[in-house]
Amino acid sequence: EGELPEGVGAKDIILNVIAGIGTGGGVGHVIEYRGSAIRALSMEGRMTVCNMSIEGGARAGMIAPDATTFAYLEGRPHAPKDWEAALTYWRSLPTDEGARFDREVDIDAAALRPHVSWGTTPAQTVTIDDVVPDPGSFDDPAKREGATRALTYMGLQAGTRIRDIRPDTVFIGSCTNGRVEDL
Repeated sequence: EGELPEGVGAKDIILNVIAGIGTGGGVGHVIEYRGSAIRALSMEGRMTVCNMSIEGGARAGMIAPDATTFAYLEGRPHAPKDWEAALTYWRSLPTDEGARFDREVDIDAAALRPHVSWGTTPAQTVTIDDVVPDPGSFDDPAKREGATRALTYMGLQAGTRIRDIRPDTVFIGSCTNGRVEDL
């Protein structure tokens, strides 16, 4: 819930989620995203969040259709011919009142900061104001070993301020790497 700060977008929302639940936190599940910050996203931002759900181990991510969805679809080549019937059906798809979930994660959107990966997976993510974590700070031996390997691979030192790391190579791709406009 809340309004995203300047410079924070869909990618930061999903990286925050994955950093919290881990790359296996959604295994065997579909993740539903709701709230005012999600509803305020563009269709492209919503696609970023939903598509990256797989990076959290989920089978899929979804957001209930609304006016943003309808405006995006209307007039497209494969949009339903009976538009009004489609709208009526789609409007029936929001979450059922009183629905129960296996787990709920609440995020204060106004408190989000831009996120950066210090490692080799989307779960190895901190905010731009943080430091590279010390592998010894991880209780789980597998996470500790993974952090150690990631720091070696990335050529980083624990405790380094994220803002002090200067990129020497930039890869512009898709999905986890974001859109060019996000960079």
